[in-house]
Amino acid sequence: MSVNQTKRSVFLVLIILATGFAKLEGKSLPQAMLMSAILPGSGEIYAGKLNRGIFFTTADVVFLAGAVRFNQEAKWLQDSYKSYAEVNAGINPPRDNSYYELLQTYFSSSQYNSEMELYFRNRGLMEFNNPDYYANEIAYYTISGDDAWQWSSPESWKKYKQIRRDKQSAVINRKLVIGAALANRLISILDSAFLVRRYNKKHAASITVVPDFVKNGAMLSCTWEF
Repeated sequence: MSVNQTKRSVFLVLIILATGFAKLEGKSLPQAMLMSAILPGSGEIYAGKLNRGIFFTTADVVFLAGAVRFNQEAKWLQDSYKSYAEVNAGINPPRDNSYYELLQTYFSSSQYNSEMELYFRNRGLMEFNNPDYYANEIAYYTISGDDAWQWSSPESWKKYKQIRRDKQSAVINRKLVIGAALANRLISILDSAFLVRRYNKKHAASITVVPDFVKNGAMLSCTWEF
C-alpha cells in the first residue's frame, strides 16, 4: 500500500470515529419522550436532570395512589348506601342506579306516586286534553309491591343522602387526580424534549474537513461544545 493510500485510509477512519463519537454524545429525543410517557420523570433523568426527574416521578406516584384510593372509597360508599337503604327503607335488592336516585329524592314511594299522579293529570288535561292519557301513564309509572319503599325516619333519609353525596365527591376526586396524572405526564414529555434539545445543543459536535492541495491531503477539525 502506498503512502497516499495509507493517508487516505487513516483520514477515513478518523472521520468515522469522530462521527460515531459525536453520535454517542447526543441524547435521543424520541427516547426521552417515550420514557416520560411511560414513567414521568424518567425522560428528565435520561437528559441529566435527576432532581427534576424525581419531582415528576413522585408526583405521578402520588396522583395514581390518590386515584386508587378514591376509586376504592367510591366503591365502598356505593355498597354502604345500598346496604343502608335495604335496612332503613325496606327495599329488596338488587336495584339499578335510577331506583337509588328516587330513594334520594322521595321519602317514600307513596310520595313519588302522588307527584306522578298530579303531573300526569295536569299534563293530560292541559297539554293533550285527553283524560285517558293519565290512566295509561300512571299505570306505567306507579311504584307498588316489592318496589315500594319508605324511610324509617327523616334522619335516616338525610343520612342516606349524605352517603350518596360523599360517594359522588369521591368519584369527582378520582377524576381530578386522574386528570392531574395525565397532565403531569404530558408536561414531563414536553419538558424532557426541551431538556434533550438543550443538552444536545450544549454538547454539540462539529466536524470540519479542510482540503490541503499543496500537500495533497486534508485537515480534519473536530469541535465539541460543553
